[in-house]
Amino acid sequence: MSAFDVPNDGPPDDGLPDGAEPASAHLRAELRPRRLRGLGKLVHTALVVAGEATSLGGPSVAELVVVRADTAAPVIRTKAGSLVEADVLLQQIRLDLETMTVAEFLAEWGHLKP
Repeated sequence: MSAFDVPNDGPPDDGLPDGAEPASAHLRAELRPRRLRGLGKLVHTALVVAGEATSLGGPSVAELVVVRADTAAPVIRTKAGSLVEADVLLQQIRLDLETMTVAEFLAEWGHLKP
């Protein structure tokens, strides 16, 4: 019997110390549309269209917000970039929330303040 034939009956290896809760038990990440009004909204829309038309990119289309699960209070808020960049950032943060403790997550991402 090779190592590939041995069933793994234990819990999946999530990289956390034994007994430690993942940060996802206390925090969640989400994308929120940027709230712009008046002239700011007009300028933002023009820059997004121009950036997409020229493939140079444009201003951030959303904010990535990490909030406390119990109160929904923002812990981290940052511009998420283009749609592609926002998706990549959101997926990375969600993965880190699953595989890190709250202290590890904040040490890694805490420089992005609300």
